[in-house]
Amino acid sequence: MNLVFLHGFGENSSIWEDFVKRLNPKHNIVCPDFSEKKDCFSIPEYAEWLKGILDKMEIKEAVIIGHSMGGYIALEFCHKYHGFVKGLGLFHSSASADSEEKKENRDKTIQFLIKHDTNLFIKHFYPNMFSEAFKDSNAELINKNIEQFSKITNEALLAATLAMKSRQSHIENFPSFDFPIFQILGTQDTFVNYAEALQQTLKIKSPNVLLLNDICHAGMFESPQICANFINTFLERI
Repeated sequence: MNLVFLHGFGENSSIWEDFVKRLNPKHNIVCPDFSEKKDCFSIPEYAEWLKGILDKMEIKEAVIIGHSMGGYIALEFCHKYHGFVKGLGLFHSSASADSEEKKENRDKTIQFLIKHDTNLFIKHFYPNMFSEAFKDSNAELINKNIEQFSKITNEALLAATLAMKSRQSHIENFPSFDFPIFQILGTQDTFVNYAEALQQTLKIKSPNVLLLNDICHAGMFESPQICANFINTFLERI
């Protein structure tokens, strides 16, 4: 089975390095990196970029798994290339479009990135992915990632922010997705409200949900083995 893992906004594909080692080794795992893309200004453009990557690798079908923004790209890819997809994983992500409040926050992010360097943005943004308990006991890991992700250019972050702000909802497309779908949600997630995400589950034909207590927005770090076991079980049924 081909597995495609897409990272989220303000991070890169390195978030999967340790996590994918916990998955069944029989799978072919691909982790495309769009963190430095400066020429994609909409989620459909990122989906087209992904299709180009997979075509070059001669991958004809795959399970697409996306963290946060990666989930938005995965959903758009599923909408455009339905026949390619064997399964979809929304890893702390949502099928809904931005609310008006979130759009206002995106505008604030854009203004901040215009005025300041990436380092200052990532320093304030990235720790919000974790619960307070995790932050207290994993400061070294978080600081290491902040240092790495601060190398992402302002231009790439601006393009990604614009793309997320303008994205379309895919909730109404769920009934047409006849492949299995999983959601991994955290009860402390401040980016994706788990209660709202669970409402989307009602639209899914073959839903699989992992709700993580006391976890925020980064289950691949906060609860890696539980997440890996869940995904391994999900893949066994495809």
